[in-house]
Amino acid sequence: MTFKQPQSIIYFIIIAILIVFYSCKKDDQTRLQAGWSSKDPIAIPVNARNHERNLGNLVKNPSFESGKIYYEKSSIKSYDLNGWKKVGRNIFWVNSNNEEFHVDEVFDGIHSVKIVRSNADETEKTGEGIISDYIKVIPGNYSLKLKLKLKDIYPNQTRLGTKMYDAVNIRLQYFDKNKIEISGEELNAFTNSKLDNSFKAFSLANYSHIKEFGWGEVFGKTANFPFFDGDIPDQARYVRIFIGLKGTGTMWIDQVDFRYTEQNFTLLERIKPYFDSSYLAYDMVFPQPKKMVKRNTIKYINADSSYYPVIVIPENASKYIIQNAKELQNYLIKNDSILVDKIKIRNRIKQDEYAAGHLIISIGGTNVYEQFRSNLPDSLILGEKEAYYIQQIDDLEKVVFVKGNSPEAYQHAVKSIVQLFDPKNAHFYSADIIDYPDFKERAIALDQFAGDLDELKNKMELLQFNKLNSLYFSWNRNYSNYPFNSVKELGNTALKFGAIVNISEYNDQPDLSALLKENYHNIILNSTDSLDCDEFNSDRKCSSDFDLINEIRKTIVQKRHPAELGFVPRWSNLSSIDKGYEDVYFYFYNLNQTINRDIQLYWTGSSRYSSSVDYADLNRIQLIYDRIPSYIDNSLIGSEKRFNSDFVRQYYAGKIRIQSLFDPYNLKTGNSFSNSSHYPKILLNLKELSSLETIRALTALGYFWDTEKYNTDKSLWIILNKLYGRNTAINLLYFNDAYFGLKEVCQKIENNGHQYKNTRVAKNFENSLKEYYKKLESDLDDELLKELEVYIAEIMRKYNSLMSTLE
Repeated sequence: MTFKQPQSIIYFIIIAILIVFYSCKKDDQTRLQAGWSSKDPIAIPVNARNHERNLGNLVKNPSFESGKIYYEKSSIKSYDLNGWKKVGRNIFWVNSNNEEFHVDEVFDGIHSVKIVRSNADETEKTGEGIISDYIKVIPGNYSLKLKLKLKDIYPNQTRLGTKMYDAVNIRLQYFDKNKIEISGEELNAFTNSKLDNSFKAFSLANYSHIKEFGWGEVFGKTANFPFFDGDIPDQARYVRIFIGLKGTGTMWIDQVDFRYTEQNFTLLERIKPYFDSSYLAYDMVFPQPKKMVKRNTIKYINADSSYYPVIVIPENASKYIIQNAKELQNYLIKNDSILVDKIKIRNRIKQDEYAAGHLIISIGGTNVYEQFRSNLPDSLILGEKEAYYIQQIDDLEKVVFVKGNSPEAYQHAVKSIVQLFDPKNAHFYSADIIDYPDFKERAIALDQFAGDLDELKNKMELLQFNKLNSLYFSWNRNYSNYPFNSVKELGNTALKFGAIVNISEYNDQPDLSALLKENYHNIILNSTDSLDCDEFNSDRKCSSDFDLINEIRKTIVQKRHPAELGFVPRWSNLSSIDKGYEDVYFYFYNLNQTINRDIQLYWTGSSRYSSSVDYADLNRIQLIYDRIPSYIDNSLIGSEKRFNSDFVRQYYAGKIRIQSLFDPYNLKTGNSFSNSSHYPKILLNLKELSSLETIRALTALGYFWDTEKYNTDKSLWIILNKLYGRNTAINLLYFNDAYFGLKEVCQKIENNGHQYKNTRVAKNFENSLKEYYKKLESDLDDELLKELEVYIAEIMRKYNSLMSTLE
């Protein structure tokens, strides 16, 4: 015993030291976190941010698949859901395998939650629903989304004539480190007014009632762009999610997702993980195909054996197959001078040549295709427009079959297959591809172009190669904003041209005869006043004239002009519609009574510069428009406007660094646009096609092609690599980081004065900015370099001015 007592004392001392150590460490961590802010996410250590992001969905039991049922005399008495608590009595745990429920009451799996309410008091504060367990969080930006199905939903204050407001009640409740609830009140710096940042059912709040709302993804949202939706209070360390019904009707809930977003990271932090990745030709195909299965790499040139690629087309090949075969031939020749006069286009190929060393590319219904068509996936491209496949079969390793279901499909196929060639090493990265676009019209609207005609044509060619198929211009008779006097000067191209024509009952009307001579494929009539009805100019008045639209349509029909006619209404986004009150209902009633149904209507989302569109937004605009509209996307223009106000820059100084000069396309839509047959057109609005805007537009084409697989950061990385090479791409991203880093610190100096830390950090960013610009000088084309020089000059003027006050 005498020997064990000192040993026990030693153990006690060690345990005491560990307790003190970890207590101090915890206290230090708590003090450190006290300075963290959602308005300055980059100041939070990157390891902490990465850890939070890597946790993924923070909701326990998000699809309600896990729970426990309690029985009484063989009947279900009650149940508990893992990770959730019930609030109220009229909440049911749906099991689609049980006869009392239907299979369509579940979005995925076999379970969901159903709320049924036949009565609701006007005085209710919460309603009935489910609330999550406590979810641990750190300051920053989080996204909330869920699948909802709704039927016969009415607000609980119908008697007072209100809209839905919070009849569908989705809320984030915030709690401090001691789990004491804190207020969700938040300043909207863009309106300089406070709002309830706990309320997350804004997408549904302006419905009058909801008769039926099939399963769709709804974003938990407090306000529209430009508000930074998703930021949580700085003191919050826990949240709980409440999803319920204050009104009457039936509500189904499934797949709740709550996670830390990319808005907590700089562009460099997001893309840096790609720097060390090894990308082969498969990975660099852009836009990424719907389905691609990698096969073996084939050496397609063997000069010693005189083996060169052979392109085979049908004997009675159509002109578009011949054209695409020549395009493939020219691509291979252009990238390898050895192949001049070596690559042949033939109408037939002999059977004994299959086993030879040639790489054979069969385009269309060739004799080799007819022999093996039973082994090819023709049936998989029948139901989609512009669909194609690139396919090999196991017995013919060096025969590649290319088949499309339209002339456009063959163009897409050739643009994809040329990206599988590596001319430097004479390798063909064979792959089986089945592919088609989500949006059938993938368009860009160009407000102006400062370069010459050849520059414009070069950029058109680049965009077309990446599967843009329409280009719109703001029409006026002399094309004063463009380097041409007629679109006919743009030459013979597969691009379809469209015109955006401003109209107003108060202004001179367009010269229709001059417009129709241009042979535009699409003409969009835009109520000029609608340009002023947006979230930055909410007090402007608007007007329009339906008679003029019908007159223009009548002329087009009489002249048998091929142009499709479209119209951007006076109220073309949900935010402006909600501010229009009763005028809106008269307007759209008259519109649908007056304007022919073959005129395509356009909208711009929940606001003019929408950064997201969920199913609730899409469903409501279809009810208002009484038709399925096409989408005009102003998101890339809006992102530039976000920090225009001095007050916003001061209030959100810590968010300046998450901006990007390259601003990859990032419209959040969930599965809203997944049904391509219902949503055929999307048009991206750009100011001008500068080098930076071209990069942004190219990333957007990846989304237009495949909304589900599109990856914002990977798309930008691929585009920068393709345009400038890996090393220059990296230098551009470091330059971008230094520029916005210096811009953010300059704003902080303006806000808080010359603190030593800020001036030291600013100097480091200045040095980095100059270092990476110097590296880029020898690698970039003059146009992009000049654009970067403008940004350097602008920030250095501000920086030098601030530093001069120190002397």
